[in-house]
Amino acid sequence: MSLSYSMWPVIVVPYNLPPWMCMKKQFSMMTLLIPGLVAPGKDLDVYLRPFIDELKELWEFGVPTYDKSTNSFFNLPAAILWTINDFPAYGNLLGWSTKGYMACHVCNEDTSSYGLRSKICFMAHRRNLRSNHSWRKNKELFNNEFELRPPPKLLSGDDILCQVNRLRPYKPGKHDDNPDKKRKRVDFELNWTKKSIFFKLEYWSKLKIRHNLDVMHIEKNICDSVVGTLLGIAGKTKDTVKAILDLQDIGIRDNLHIEKDGSDFKKHTPYYTVVPQQRRPF
Repeated sequence: MSLSYSMWPVIVVPYNLPPWMCMKKQFSMMTLLIPGLVAPGKDLDVYLRPFIDELKELWEFGVPTYDKSTNSFFNLPAAILWTINDFPAYGNLLGWSTKGYMACHVCNEDTSSYGLRSKICFMAHRRNLRSNHSWRKNKELFNNEFELRPPPKLLSGDDILCQVNRLRPYKPGKHDDNPDKKRKRVDFELNWTKKSIFFKLEYWSKLKIRHNLDVMHIEKNICDSVVGTLLGIAGKTKDTVKAILDLQDIGIRDNLHIEKDGSDFKKHTPYYTVVPQQRRPF
């Protein structure tokens, strides 16, 4: 795929149509086409401003609409339900950096993470299990620790609005009063990079779900990783030397650790890897 030039379309779909109709081509309305060469990043709000202004008008004033059944006009308001986007765009739309030790916006300041040799690891998935689940007390299968903590608090839209209202003022785009260099966030700003322009919509903080992740890339990445690890495909497998060294640093999965055999190092074959003789029928 050529990456010499990219564009970012913003498409609106009416969700009050039957499921078999709302995703058809004739009901997909392209409201914006953001040009490249590079991604707009957190300045995406500059391009979204006309779109947000129209959404505010549709909510506050509505639009005259013809009702064929009664041969009359009525005022139809409209609201945006949520956005559907990939993970990089999620960070730009939300205004939360999806990198670093607090990359998870849902966990927010209660994110559990720690640094490995070359990446950051998130290991607290068991917090979301029910309190009496057997995996919570299974140390061997995880990180040699019990997990007795409750799930992270699920923040409401109003909670998030309170957090972003504490951010230092920042104008999206190129302004003389904006700092030339990337500013350093202070503790109370958490991983927020800006207050999203969507909060200009008075109902935005009241929505239960505001952003959805497109499953296309997620499914592909997970499938590539699982199949690549099972079949031991170079460049796709997650069973790498770096991963094994990380396991040794954490002190888990002793059966997978690299052993020194004289002047050589021996890497064990995991039980979940399909050996060449088993790949043919697969």
